[in-house]
Formats: sequence, structure tokens, C-alpha cells
Amino acid sequence: MIKKTLFKLIIPAILGYCIAYNATAAEIFGSYSKGCIKDAVAFPKESAYHQSLRSHNGRNYAHPDMVKYLNDLIAKVKAAGLPPILIGDISLKAGGDLGPNSDHASHNIGLDVDIPFVFAEPRKTPKELKNLKYIYLVNKNTLTKDFTYERAELIRLAASDAKVTRIFVSPLIKEGLCQFYAGQDRSWLSKVRPWFGHRAHMHVRLACPTDSPYCVNQDLPPEGDGCGQELISWFMPADINHPLPKVKRQRLKMPVQCKSILNRD
Repeated sequence: MIKKTLFKLIIPAILGYCIAYNATAAEIFGSYSKGCIKDAVAFPKESAYHQSLRSHNGRNYAHPDMVKYLNDLIAKVKAAGLPPILIGDISLKAGGDLGPNSDHASHNIGLDVDIPFVFAEPRKTPKELKNLKYIYLVNKNTLTKDFTYERAELIRLAASDAKVTRIFVSPLIKEGLCQFYAGQDRSWLSKVRPWFGHRAHMHVRLACPTDSPYCVNQDLPPEGDGCGQELISWFMPADINHPLPKVKRQRLKMPVQCKSILNRD
């Protein structure tokens, strides 16, 4: 009887240790646009409050920090009374470039995720998920009627997590958010960065985890809500008489640790 009792106590403890260890075993090497990840976790295909777009092609792998972030966001969305959400591209199992059928420059290390502005309500069929009809919040340099309270709140909730360093959206969406939340606390808008091409989804980026010393963080965005001159500059025509100096970008190299990780997976 004593042996059986000890067995019942010890085995769950061992299994619990293994699960806890595996949950934090992932390690990142390199940067968001040139790197890889060891022991990434597959984000679930669906739950009562989300559906994943990329489970069918393996682009739903994430660092455990991202898995927790998304689970927390889904809970916040539900608590706020918003509709269920869709989860787009995260990373491949070993990270690295998403491949020739992707136009992403990042999504290399399981810390980037695309969240479309289409809600998962009504529930999407597998065919609809593979051929999603995106909702564009910007059309012909104008915000559309689809820029609603629900979508603005989704962006705000996505930015509310301390692990988030950036959320990329179209400059016009950023402008709309600045106006929508005028007179309220807009400190979270410092994380919402204007970037062309993000009209139908937001791109969320998390900070490097503390237990991945070879993960390369991006510099933090400037302080302030970014609703002033910084935002205005995105809409100003280029001055042909005073062109901006060309910045020589440092060419990033794939970390040596990634060779075996990418070849393995």
C-alpha cells in the first residue's frame, strides 16, 4: 500500500518536472530576421476562442513565451467580449526563413506573430482558413468602415502585455488609433509602429526571453505615444532637394548554432 502511494506521488512529480522543463527548454539563436529556434512548441490548431491559419503548413511553431502570450491574449479578448480571433504566421519548427512562398523578412525565431483583422466568427472551415478573405482596414489611403471599436480594442489588448516590444500596422491605422484614443492613456501606442504593408493584419513582436542569451533584441522604440511629428513624417512627401542619406545596413549572418538546428528539422 505504501509503495503504491509513493508511486502515485513520485510519477506525477517526475512527469510534472519533465513538462515544466520542456516548457522552457526552447532556445533562440540570432535575430528576428536571421536566426533559429531549438525545441519550438506548436501553437494549438484551435480552441473555443481561436483558430490557427497556418497549422497545415507548419508555420505555427513558437517560443513558449509566445504560446503564453497568445493564450493570455485569447483570454483577454474573451473577457472583453470581443469575437474569437485568428492566429496567422508565427515560425517554422526550427525557425529560419519561412520559405519562397512567404514575403516575410522576419518570423525566424518564434517571437513574431501575425494576427489578421478578420475575426473567427463565424467559425471558419478548413477551406476558408487556407484561402482567407482578408479584411483591409486601409483602402486608397483612407481608413475603411472596418476600422471599428472591436479591431481597435484588439490592437490595444495585444499591446498591453509587457513582453510586447512592437506591433506593426499601416501608418493610417496608427493615425486612426491616435485619434480613437485621444484623451485617454495612450502610452501603449509607443509599441504600435507604423509600417507599410500591414493593412489587413497586425504583426506582434515579443522581446527576447531572458533564458536565451544568444537571442538578439531589437532596440526599443522611442518614448512617447508616437502620435506627433514621428507619425506625421510618414505622410510627408520626400524632399527631392534634401534627400535622406543612405544608411548602409549591416548584413546579418546566420548564427553558427543554426546550421545543425535547421538541418535537423
